[in-house]
Amino acid sequence: MGKYSCFFLLTVLPLGLMAQDKELKSLDSMLLDADYNGAIRLTEGVKVGHDLASIQVNCKRAQALIRSGQLDEGRQLLDRLSRAVDSLATDKDLAAALVSCGKGTLFLNEGRNDLALESLQSSIDSFERSGNGNSLEAAEAIATLGIVYNVTGKSQQAEEQLLKALSLRREALPENHELIAATYNDLGLVYTTWDAEKALDYYDKSLAIYQQLHEATHPKIAIANTNLGVVYRELGFYGDAINSLEAALDIWEKTYPQAHPSKAFVLSNLGQVYVKMGDTNAGEAYFGRALKMYEESYGKKHPDIASTLNALGNIKRSQRKYDEAIGYYQKAMQANIKGFDSNDPTVNPDGGDYYNGNVLLYSLLFKAGALEAKYFGETLRFSDLELAMASIKKCDALIEKLRNQISSESDKLALGVIANGVYADGVRIAHTLAENAWKKRPFRELAFYFAEKSKSAVLQDAISDANAKSFAGIPALLLEEEKYLKALAAYCNQQLAQKPSTEEEQSLRDILFKVNRDYETFVKNLEEKFPEYYNLKFNTASPSIAEIQERLDAHTAILSYFIDEENNRLYTFAISHKKFKTRDSQLPADFDKMITGLRNSLFYNEINTYVNTAGKLSKALLPPLPAAIDHLIVIPTGRMGVVPFEALLSRSVKGVPDYNSLPYLVNDYSIRYEFSAGLILQKHAEASPSTAPPSILLCAPVDFPDNRGLGTLPGTEEEVIDISRLFKAQNLKSETFIKTKADEDLVKSASIKGYKYLHFATHGIVDEQHPELSRIFLNPGKNEDGNLYSGEIYNLELNADLVALSACETGLGKISKGEGVIGLSRALVYAGAQSIMVSFWNVADASTSQLMRDFYARLLAQGNNDFSGALRAAKLKMVQGKTYAAPYFWAPFVLLGF
Repeated sequence: MGKYSCFFLLTVLPLGLMAQDKELKSLDSMLLDADYNGAIRLTEGVKVGHDLASIQVNCKRAQALIRSGQLDEGRQLLDRLSRAVDSLATDKDLAAALVSCGKGTLFLNEGRNDLALESLQSSIDSFERSGNGNSLEAAEAIATLGIVYNVTGKSQQAEEQLLKALSLRREALPENHELIAATYNDLGLVYTTWDAEKALDYYDKSLAIYQQLHEATHPKIAIANTNLGVVYRELGFYGDAINSLEAALDIWEKTYPQAHPSKAFVLSNLGQVYVKMGDTNAGEAYFGRALKMYEESYGKKHPDIASTLNALGNIKRSQRKYDEAIGYYQKAMQANIKGFDSNDPTVNPDGGDYYNGNVLLYSLLFKAGALEAKYFGETLRFSDLELAMASIKKCDALIEKLRNQISSESDKLALGVIANGVYADGVRIAHTLAENAWKKRPFRELAFYFAEKSKSAVLQDAISDANAKSFAGIPALLLEEEKYLKALAAYCNQQLAQKPSTEEEQSLRDILFKVNRDYETFVKNLEEKFPEYYNLKFNTASPSIAEIQERLDAHTAILSYFIDEENNRLYTFAISHKKFKTRDSQLPADFDKMITGLRNSLFYNEINTYVNTAGKLSKALLPPLPAAIDHLIVIPTGRMGVVPFEALLSRSVKGVPDYNSLPYLVNDYSIRYEFSAGLILQKHAEASPSTAPPSILLCAPVDFPDNRGLGTLPGTEEEVIDISRLFKAQNLKSETFIKTKADEDLVKSASIKGYKYLHFATHGIVDEQHPELSRIFLNPGKNEDGNLYSGEIYNLELNADLVALSACETGLGKISKGEGVIGLSRALVYAGAQSIMVSFWNVADASTSQLMRDFYARLLAQGNNDFSGALRAAKLKMVQGKTYAAPYFWAPFVLLGF
């Protein structure tokens, strides 16, 4: 995390009549040059009047006071300015914008990120109302908001704000201007944690400008060296990191002989470098110096103090001094929460008035880890595990609060990566409690609770949000407005992912910036005007074992998995109508290789490799199940999400293997997949029994003439015609759209809601690096290009019991910790599909067509929506035949949904 009190987000020439004033030009020059004491002296005699001019000057004075560390004086001045704004007769919006921006900077430096966010958003709104939304002053507010987003873990939103600020500054300033360099620096901080190479590029650009403008001992050079040191540390270049940080510290010592947060920040980062190098003694010494300096600068309450105390606690934990470590984490929580001062390690904060939620999350997580380590390393006291679990539960509640404050899906996914570590600790500690408790069931259920929380939380939140809008009685006109905003945002993200030209990229980012601001305002208005929507949106709870068991019949079982990667443990949860069992096992060291080996052996028909890897995976993944079970619902985790369980083996194979006689799992069970148990309950809650007879829409473009590098699929035309005949033979509604009629306009039309089954026999592609570019290929329509992207699928309003994608690799996607496979399947679930049939790899269209025909024939013969039973029957027919018995032909097609 970057040190925001070192960021010099500076104002430039004021607006309006004051622009020509020589003294104000001198003031701006001082601020740009970080001569804050000079700026304070220059404005010493300027009174706070009831006019825009004096408010502009005093806002600059407040900036200088804040930057020089005189926070109390800056706060008092801004309070007087707020009262002056209230009495203005003209220019009130512009004056309010300037004062709110100053307050945002103050709150940011005080660590009050919630108040900073509120003030800066108010500032930007006021700039827009005053007609100055594209001014350099507005760019400062936007850039500062980007920094607030970054320090609170909202990287995508931070990037968006800072790129907008950069665009505005480039329009008004030369490329080698201070403010351009400052924005490059801030963007580098955003990228440091997730793209160090890109961060380094921005830091180099920033340093090059500063070196043109300043001598080697200037504070701006110190900022650049500090941030280069941070990114060198992330890249593992520890020698370079130390050199850069020591160079920065030397400059800060000359600039600020007294205690200052900028010096403390460098000391803290030097401590982190030495800890990374294994020298914890040096690290502890640097952290101690940083802590003393932070406390002299801020007092006892500040998130930077909390971060430093966390670091000291981690050193004590590594030295097995568990009580000292726990004491540091307790002090970190005291420093980070207004009104919390308990030294008692059995007491956790209520999680209310914190300064930085992410720092608090780590304090609680580290405390839980130290208590668990104390249990195993010293005491074996059950109470230590109970205290550890209490901290994990606080983490869980805090994660929900933080997630609800994030609007960007990518930032929610990033939080999910951190949360996944919390849930791993929760599963492990709960399992250990169960092993040592007299009553084991409650703790086993708690382990399942945390495993479930790790799955598809963002998707479940999105569906809850959509359902809340439906049940809250929001007018259709407002829902259409939301649909438009989301569609436009999806389009911009798709285009940006395709690496457009510099000019096109800037235009897209400008549009996206405005759309996202409009959407945030839209959601805020909904929450205010429709309280029921707000209540429903955040009223989601993880399912209990009892609730899940109520949904299962006597012949169905759920197998849910969780992997604790750090400790190489695999947890399996088996839930049936009356039983609930857990299994903790060692994760095979070559688990990922086994999955790759299985998929490759299936794809290339290497039967011996297949039998070997399938046997190993089956042993690791399949627990004993009651004899009555013949339906399985698999809830995978991570890379397990691309394993076709149907092709696993129910027993070991002896002798020469033969595809017709292997003991496939599909021989014993019909199998479905789901993203999480919570989604099963969500679907049941929103589903209403349909008495309408089956109906199907079939879509087969066949030819792809617009040079997209796609091969013709001649078998798909016969496939959809044959399936249509099956429905028409029973006088059921069936519409077939072939070749040019199978266009994107059709799929986006309202008529698609009138079908229970949707079948797409076409090409599909999943982009694992950029999921927003995953798509289904159709023919172009009057208004569409024929690429149905995943972002567009999210905005479809489906009413289908089944969507079948008879296409290649449509079941794959990007693996995201805490969310699973992100691809077309996820988009279709959000769009309203109850069940989805997708494919894990490309299969010849002749065998695919046969499988699909047999599937629908069986489905219609059954007279119900037992999709997994029909798919199993179609697969077994292939296994029993000669031509397509190999799993290569039938295993890739899987069913998602309950």
